[in-house]
Amino acid sequence: MRGRSVAAVAVTAGLTLVLSPVSAPRAQDSPLLSAMQDEMRRSMAELRMNGEPAPYHIEYEIDDLASVRVVARLGAVVDDLADHSRTLQVGVRVGEYGFDSSRFITQDRGAGVVPSLADLTVPLDDNYDAIRRQIWLTTDAAYKRSVSVFAKKKATFQNRAATDALADFSKEKPVETLQPVQVSTPTRGQWVDRVKQLSAVFSSASGLDSSEVLLSETHGTMYYLNSEGFKSITPVGSAYLRVSVDAQAADGATVRDLFTLVESRLDELPPMAELLSRARDVAAGVKTRRSAAIGEEFTGPILVEGQAGAELLRQTLAPLLLARRPPDAENTRFTQGQGQGTPFLTRIGLRVLSDSFAVSDTPSLTQYDGRAVAGTYIVDDEGVLAKDVTLVEKGRLVTLLTSRTPQKNLLQSNGHGRGGNVQPGVLQVRSTQAIPASQLKQKYLELLKVQEKPFGYIVRSIAGPGEVPGGGGGGGPIILDVVKVTPDGKEEPVRGLRFGDVPSTAFRDILEASEERALVNYRINVATAASVIAPSLIFEELEIQRTREISQKPPVVASPLP
Repeated sequence: MRGRSVAAVAVTAGLTLVLSPVSAPRAQDSPLLSAMQDEMRRSMAELRMNGEPAPYHIEYEIDDLASVRVVARLGAVVDDLADHSRTLQVGVRVGEYGFDSSRFITQDRGAGVVPSLADLTVPLDDNYDAIRRQIWLTTDAAYKRSVSVFAKKKATFQNRAATDALADFSKEKPVETLQPVQVSTPTRGQWVDRVKQLSAVFSSASGLDSSEVLLSETHGTMYYLNSEGFKSITPVGSAYLRVSVDAQAADGATVRDLFTLVESRLDELPPMAELLSRARDVAAGVKTRRSAAIGEEFTGPILVEGQAGAELLRQTLAPLLLARRPPDAENTRFTQGQGQGTPFLTRIGLRVLSDSFAVSDTPSLTQYDGRAVAGTYIVDDEGVLAKDVTLVEKGRLVTLLTSRTPQKNLLQSNGHGRGGNVQPGVLQVRSTQAIPASQLKQKYLELLKVQEKPFGYIVRSIAGPGEVPGGGGGGGPIILDVVKVTPDGKEEPVRGLRFGDVPSTAFRDILEASEERALVNYRINVATAASVIAPSLIFEELEIQRTREISQKPPVVASPLP
């Protein structure tokens, strides 16, 4: 692991100031920031309706983003878009830190959890008056909404039995984080031709029903300001490449494969030769699995290799490490349906993984194994400095990732309020008893023999959430590439499988991990990414199910393509 400092920090007069290595006069002189600051001062001084409480906290965020999106099929571009947008989010809180207008769902039409109005556009021109007018109107609407919600929240809680109350909002030390403004011009140029080239790979591949290459990039600057003195001007952005292929098996089932790549910028994607090779591998894999048998359902030991290991932990372990607190509601039936927000909250100090495992979140990490880490960041969306956090040590849970919404025994933020909730930055999983990846398969075969299993599964690729349709009926991640393996080592490709629900107890019974670890970057939203770095793993017991997808009848007339 190689990390480097991404900012210099100085503390003066009770205010933490984070300065990038390059001064940012353009950022501080921006009419966006000037309009935000001026309207913030006026609102905190004057915004109050007769007989109603004034705001105790106001926050503004403007995202100044440029984006491109290119889609191609069989060598032809079918979508080519470029966009520049500025969106405003305003949050107004009425009450005080211990009990305020946030985190409450009312029964009236259009009610929301947070009294803020998001995704309102502001002028693209640097017109101070026009920008400030939009901020004024939005602040007024958000304040009126907050007053209404606060009254309903107070009335609701007056009729409920007293419990150990948690504050609605944590008090944090104000921080100013000023970085250079991003120029809102995504790199497009040669990538349109590259997307066409990648999609053309499938025009010469027989037996495929559909294919698509999608490329997008968003980057720009986030301006954040609140009434406590937090101020941040930070670059944001991500680049996304998705290559997908569909084919139909003889039984009518759809066979899919794809790969996705997420980086901070397009120029961090792999070389074109590597991308073309991966596209050909996807086409070949789908054609192979078209004629493969549907896998059998199975419960027992599973070997998850390479990036599939990181993807599985991203979807199953990572959410357990986030201190997410469900909102309160006017109707208690709603909160009952929400379930427990953080299952691991009651397990701090207890064993949650095998004894040899450690888990940390390190947003300061910028490079791993020669690759850029897309999840790195300096300050979160609430203006709090990102902290490197040890989450699990020797298998025991130490703490959770937090935002400014307190949880029981987790009252302060560690800088992980991102994308509207608590999110990881760079989640790392490692074992002190790791072995070379080349030895994992043999260990797995020995385990099958000991347990007298006639076969097992080696999972090599998993779809990300929402990347493929189908599955149905609940369950865990959908498997794209899996082989059935017998104790003598013979492998047979199969299809049509997914994980069952992965219980939190499964991580206590991970038997082996590889020394080598894979980096998987993924998007939280179009401008924000996170990363997972994890080894290949042998689980003692997981459930594998068949997918539940309605088979389609093949086309009446064969494809006109070779």
